[in-house]
Amino acid sequence: NSNYSLYASTDEKGLNWKLIDERSDLTIDDIILTRNAFITYESRVVSAHNASSSSSPRINYTLGSSSRTHFTPGLCGLSNLGNTCFMNSALQCLSNVPALTEYFLSDKYKEHINRDNPLGMKGDVALAYGELIHEIWSGKTNYCAPASLKKNVARYAPQFSGYAQQDSQEFMSFLLDGLHEDLNHVKQKPYVEKKDDDGKADDLTLADEQWDYYRKRNQSKIHDIFHGQIKSIVHCLTCGTAARTFDPICFLSLPLPGKGKIRTFKIEFVRLNGQIKTYEIKCDEHGRVRNLVQEFCDRFQQKKKKISETVPMETDNISKSDEINQDEEEEEEEEDFTKASDYDGHQPKPEYILAAEIYNHRIHLQYPDNNLLTSILDRDQVVFYEVPDSLKIADSEKILMPCTFRDEYYHNNFGLPIYLSVPRHNCKGRDIQEALQKRIGDFLPLPSTESSDKPFYNAVLITSQGYGQSNKLLKACLDDHIDFSRKSTSLVVDVTSSIVEKYKKQEDEKRSEKDHTSSITSGIQTRSQQKRSTTLLDCFKYFTKKEVLSDDDLWKCPKCNTLKKATKKIDLWLLPKVLIVQLKRFNYTRYFRDKIDLLIECPLQNLDLSQFVINPNEKAKAKYNLIAVSNHMGGLGGGHYTAHAKNSNDNKWHTFDDSYVSDVNDDNVIGKAAYVLIYQQQEQQS
Repeated sequence: NSNYSLYASTDEKGLNWKLIDERSDLTIDDIILTRNAFITYESRVVSAHNASSSSSPRINYTLGSSSRTHFTPGLCGLSNLGNTCFMNSALQCLSNVPALTEYFLSDKYKEHINRDNPLGMKGDVALAYGELIHEIWSGKTNYCAPASLKKNVARYAPQFSGYAQQDSQEFMSFLLDGLHEDLNHVKQKPYVEKKDDDGKADDLTLADEQWDYYRKRNQSKIHDIFHGQIKSIVHCLTCGTAARTFDPICFLSLPLPGKGKIRTFKIEFVRLNGQIKTYEIKCDEHGRVRNLVQEFCDRFQQKKKKISETVPMETDNISKSDEINQDEEEEEEEEDFTKASDYDGHQPKPEYILAAEIYNHRIHLQYPDNNLLTSILDRDQVVFYEVPDSLKIADSEKILMPCTFRDEYYHNNFGLPIYLSVPRHNCKGRDIQEALQKRIGDFLPLPSTESSDKPFYNAVLITSQGYGQSNKLLKACLDDHIDFSRKSTSLVVDVTSSIVEKYKKQEDEKRSEKDHTSSITSGIQTRSQQKRSTTLLDCFKYFTKKEVLSDDDLWKCPKCNTLKKATKKIDLWLLPKVLIVQLKRFNYTRYFRDKIDLLIECPLQNLDLSQFVINPNEKAKAKYNLIAVSNHMGGLGGGHYTAHAKNSNDNKWHTFDDSYVSDVNDDNVIGKAAYVLIYQQQEQQS
C-alpha cells in the first residue's frame, strides 16, 4: 500500500528500525533479515501537531538518527505489533501519569530495582518500561515500537505472548503489579498474620493497623502513586454479627447501574375461568422465569409500577437485586393493568402461575422457575396458566395433566392446550373425565345440551413410558387406575369439525375484543433509552450501596459457624494520588457474555468523591481531574483499543491510536467507548 512504509529491526529490543526496500519486483525472500527480526509499518502522513512548519512532509525513516525534527515529548505513537492495540492503549494512559513518568525519566527507578523478589520479574519489565518511557518522551521521534517491553512481559505472563486481542485493563493491572514488585524496597517480606476483626477497635485504629501490615511488605513508587484503601463491612442476616476489613486497592472496578437490557415479552394469560388475554411485559433480558412471572403479577397490584423495580437479572456475581436504581428519579412508569376498562379486580399470584412454551398447539415444555429468559426466543409462544393448586407445595395432592385439542377429521391440533387438575394418587379415568367436563366448556363453544346421538368430542388417554406409547379412549378406562409416578400421561381431545369451525370463527373476535397489549415497542431496549443519562457518580453510588450476597456467595459467620446470607457494604477509606477506575462494560457469567455500550458521563475536572469517603482525614483530598482514558470499540473478544490522554507539556488532550497521534476536543474525550479512566488528585496538580 503506497500510504504505508515497512520497517524492520534486528535489535532484540525492537530499536534501530530500518526502512525495507519496497520495490515492486522484490519479495520477502529477497530481503535479508536475521532470525526473529521485527517488522512493522507506519503511515507516511505526519501528524499535524508533530511536524514543524519548516520540516519536509517526508518522514526521516532511520529511527534513532541524530538528524531529526523535534517532536513534542510524549506525543509519540506506538506501533501495533499484531493485535497489541490493548497494550498500546494502556501504555499511553500510564505514560501520561506525570508522577510515574517523572520517576522513570529521572532514572531513580534503577536504584530501586529488586532482582531478588520472587514475586517480581528480576527488574526486566521495569528496565524495559523505563527505556520505552525515555523514548516516548525524548522528543526525537513521533512513534516507536514497544517490542522489548512486550517481549519481557510475555516471558512472565504467557497470556500476553501471542498476537490475540487482550484486555487493556488486565494488561495495565499486570504491568503495575509487575513494576511494583520489581521496584519494591522491601527485600525480605516479613510474614504478617492478618487479625480478624474482634469489634473492639474503632475504624481509624483498625484501618491504620491493617495499612501498616500492608506497608511492611509493600513499598514502591507504584504503591505511593496508585494504592489506596477501602473499607468492607459484612453483616450476618441471621444473628447480626459484623466483620470489618480494610483492603488495599490499585483499581476500582465499578459496575454500571441499570446495565441490564430490557426485553418485552408477549405473554398469553389463561385464567381459571377460561378467559384468555395477551399482555406485553418488560423484564431484564438476563432475568429468570420467576422474575417475569413476578413482574406480570405485580402489574395487577393497584399502583404504578416502575421499571426499575423489576426484579433484576441474577448472575453468578453478588446480587444487588433489591436496590438497583431505586434512588433514580426519572424513570419510566409501566402501564397499570388495573386501570383497564374490562378489569374485574382479579389479581394473579406467582405461586398459582405455570409458565409454558406452546408449539403446534401442544405444551412443548414447562419452564422451571430458574430458567434463564435468554433461552426464550422472540418467536416462542409463551403462555402463563393460572392453576388451582399452589405449585410451591411439593407434596400437593393434585397433579396437572396437559390436555391438547385436535380436529377429529384432519387430526390437526388447534387452540391453546390446557391443564387439568387431577388427583396425584389413586387417580382413575373417571377423575380425569370429571376434570375435563368441568373445564372444557370454558375453552370450546359446546352447545348446552347434546343435540345428536354423536358426542361433540372424544378424549384419548396417551401414556408414554420409555420409547413406548399407548392410546386408549378415556371412556373405556373410567375405572382404571392411572399411575403418574412412572409414566407420562396426557390427554388429547378429538373435537368434531363443526365445533372446530365455530371455535376458530369466534377466536379472532374474542381475542380482538379482549387483547390488552401495551403500546410499548417489542424488542430489547437498554435502560439508557428509557431514563436519564448515567454519571460516574451514579456508578460510585451503586458500588458503595449495601448489597445482599447471593446464594452462591454466602458468608461464613464466625458466630453461627456456618455459611449464612449476609449484606456487604463498601466505602472509600484512603484515596490514592492517582485513581484508576474500570467501568465494568464486559459482563460474564456461566450462561452469557455481553458488552454494555452505555454512555457514562465523566467529568474532566472536579470529580468530587467526598460523599463516598468515610475517613474524615481524607475528605479534603477527594477532588480529582481526569488525565487519561482507555477506550474500547467493538464487541467481545475483539474490537479495537485507543487512548485519550492529557499531555503535561502542552496541557491539551490527544488521541493515541497505535502509531497515530491526533488532537481531540475536550467535548469528545468521554464517549460510549470509555473503559478505563485515570484521575489525578487536584492537590497533586497544584
